[in-house]
Amino acid sequence: MSAPASASLRTRVIAVGVATTIVALMVAFFIVGSLGSKSNTKNQLIEDTAIAKVLASNVGSPPQAANLRTFHQLLIAEKQHVTVRTAAGTFSLGVPIERDVTATRASVPIAGGTLTVTSALDTSLDPPIEFVYVALAVLLVVLASVSIADRTLNRETRERVDQAVRAAERVSLGDFSVRVGGGGPEPIARLGRAFDTMAARLESFDRDQREFLADLAHEVATPIQALSGFAQAVIDGTVAKDVAQSMIESQTGRLSELLDELTQLRNIDTPYGAQLEDVDIEEVCRSLYQEFITTAQESGVVLNYRCEHMSLRTDQGLVEMVLRNFLTNAFRYTPSGESVSLRGEMVHDRVVLSVSDTGPGIAPEHQQRIFDRFYRTEEARDRISGGTGLGLTIARSAASSLGGHIELDSTIGQGSTFRLVVPARHGAHATSEVTTGGDAKRGLES
Repeated sequence: MSAPASASLRTRVIAVGVATTIVALMVAFFIVGSLGSKSNTKNQLIEDTAIAKVLASNVGSPPQAANLRTFHQLLIAEKQHVTVRTAAGTFSLGVPIERDVTATRASVPIAGGTLTVTSALDTSLDPPIEFVYVALAVLLVVLASVSIADRTLNRETRERVDQAVRAAERVSLGDFSVRVGGGGPEPIARLGRAFDTMAARLESFDRDQREFLADLAHEVATPIQALSGFAQAVIDGTVAKDVAQSMIESQTGRLSELLDELTQLRNIDTPYGAQLEDVDIEEVCRSLYQEFITTAQESGVVLNYRCEHMSLRTDQGLVEMVLRNFLTNAFRYTPSGESVSLRGEMVHDRVVLSVSDTGPGIAPEHQQRIFDRFYRTEEARDRISGGTGLGLTIARSAASSLGGHIELDSTIGQGSTFRLVVPARHGAHATSEVTTGGDAKRGLES
């Protein structure tokens, strides 16, 4: 709805409200006034009857006008007329009442006749019509104030909405630095705060994506340059083939890892199709231990594991993908001389697979964001082998496909623990078996 149409609708609504209020006020006034007039008539009749009785007790026998002279001024003040009729004649006192005037009459018997008190009746409404004028004036002032406040509020609301629309247009063009702010009416203020939060996340995501592309270009260029250099060196004969072979295999492996992560990138927003089978979780942990024991020895990091013997109907490939990501990150950030632990246990009908390290830990402000795609901490950016920043995002998607989730506990200076928690829907928990690689150099012998 356009602004003029909206304003016209508000005007009509206010006009209908004013007209309805005036009609209701007038109806209420005439009803109350009519009831008030009837009440006044009844009260006046009661008063006339009381005065008639007082005068009848003083008129004497036979009735004489002189006996009522003392009441003459009072009757004039009250605008009342007294008529005494007897067989001997008629006399009257007080203010004469015109024939066309509405009046009340109260008669009482006296010796030889009757005494009648007549009072002119005020037929005006009670409360008076002036009261309606005053009430209408107050009502119009209130309605005018409401209308002015409504126009002011709507103008402010329109300005805030227009500001939000302009900001949204700038965001759609790629300017994520724009902010709306939280001013204005509360609903608009909440909208502004939500918009600013969204814009901040988009800005951060855009920045992370740009940094990811720069880092990716660097990480791809490094092994390619190394491969090119060793290939040229072998051609020139300056490096022996067996020496160059190991370096070429290492750099080729690094490129293969990067390509695998980039291939998995397209699956992040699409749940993995879990291939369910009965999986020996203890065997999975043992296999990963054997896979990473060489890495532990080369890094000077103590690797150990402990896993309860249990079977779980799940996707073994996805479980290994998540744990392999946890272990890779643990070795990447754990200094020589520290330790990495792989654990598997059943906790309240849930299988919990965790990887803990005694590395530097993760700051609280990074603990949620490290699961965002492309996001890496500054510590990660300082490393040539810092990864693409996709690993934990891929791991979280895989955990979701398994029907589970990932938990993280981390303390600065004390290390981190990543957990894959999967419901044991069809799992069988058997006897606990503990195997520990207490020293990386001892390998499986422990």
